Amino acid sequence: MVQLVENPLDVAAVAEALERCDAVVFATGRAAYRLAEEAKRVGLYEKIRSLLARMKVATVEGEKGAVMVQNAFGVRPVAVASTVEEFQLEDCRCAVVFHYGARDEELLARVRCRYLEFFPYRALPTGVEMVERALSADLVVFTSALAVQYFAEIGGPRAVEELKRRLVVAGGPGVSRALARLGVPHITAPSGRLGPLAQYVAKLAAERGGEKG
Repeated sequence: MVQLVENPLDVAAVAEALERCDAVVFATGRAAYRLAEEAKRVGLYEKIRSLLARMKVATVEGEKGAVMVQNAFGVRPVAVASTVEEFQLEDCRCAVVFHYGARDEELLARVRCRYLEFFPYRALPTGVEMVERALSADLVVFTSALAVQYFAEIGGPRAVEELKRRLVVAGGPGVSRALARLGVPHITAPSGRLGPLAQYVAKLAAERGGEKG
């Protein structure tokens, strides 16, 4: 339901923000890669890298995100969470937050200091064909609250009513709350991590297939 496009990134403004703060949060490793690419393009990579080296670095994309941040800047995050629900950033004076596609209010609520925000990517809704594709299945999985929002905006009330007749899985508490606001019955997966989520959905699909058989 969501496609991501590159957003203009003012690297000089990023460097200024990093100089003012003592912590940085990368919502995903791709955000770090994008910052590194842009910093190299404008000749500020070494400055950004040296600033990050003295900061408390965090990611909300688990070990994958931690490795990507380290590959991008040679700095290993000290705070690594696999989901927003697991994340907490404390003991900071000011944090620079790099979102992934859209402003994440839940993430910001877990940053226990003032923050400055940047958006290396911008999330856009996909076309109505993605809504129709989702509704063509018996089981529909949402991995982000933004995907739920875009599904409702693109598909409208008819699509939401159709969704209520499917087996819907929420990939985490934030997704569950978004579905609940639409009145969509659903199951919340035990984990929002992609690996365990995929296993959980596969098990549900197998059980559902067995019931039909």
